[in-house]
Amino acid sequence: MSNYKKTISFVSAIFMVTILLPNQLFADKKDSTALKRRLIISLGYGDPAMIYIDNWINNGFNSDKKVTPQTNPVYAKIEYRIFRHMGIGVDVSYDDYEARQTSSNTNSTFAYKGYTLFADVRLNRHVHLIHQKLDLYWGVGLGYQIQSVENIIDQTSPKPGTNPVAFEFTFGARYYFTKRIGLYVEGGIARSIFQGGLAIRL
Repeated sequence: MSNYKKTISFVSAIFMVTILLPNQLFADKKDSTALKRRLIISLGYGDPAMIYIDNWINNGFNSDKKVTPQTNPVYAKIEYRIFRHMGIGVDVSYDDYEARQTSSNTNSTFAYKGYTLFADVRLNRHVHLIHQKLDLYWGVGLGYQIQSVENIIDQTSPKPGTNPVAFEFTFGARYYFTKRIGLYVEGGIARSIFQGGLAIRL
């Protein structure tokens, strides 16, 4: 088993243990609206770190390709709270970039555009310890990603990454200014290391 698969298996096992922990461990501060408004929709924006990391994975650390993000990852998320401390949902993200490479032998320039569409099914574990308006959570998701590359100068296009598996593991928090509207922040392994945006509880 590869180190990548071992890491995914280890993280997934830890998360499943936290799901099975008794809810009484987290029952000090209950969110009075958690079950009244089960559906949560989030719209967010993240940093472009994974665009650079993908280029390094696909082309090597010393690549002479210059990658410029055009659209930082944008996120659309929906979650349904099946229990007070657990929810299931779908996360979708999109980002695109432009890359250029100059050949030292021919002085010719190769340029191309690429994009990544990322979608997964996610489980979130919620904790209410500090304040009723503050929703702390961590979650893991598994799904599918589409990467496409289009050359914009000549007919030769580089191959995108061949791994279609989409995986994320993040920690996050939502703070609700009203019973329905708030902000969220997340950090971890996703299309961005850090992301944030609007959260709406229906």
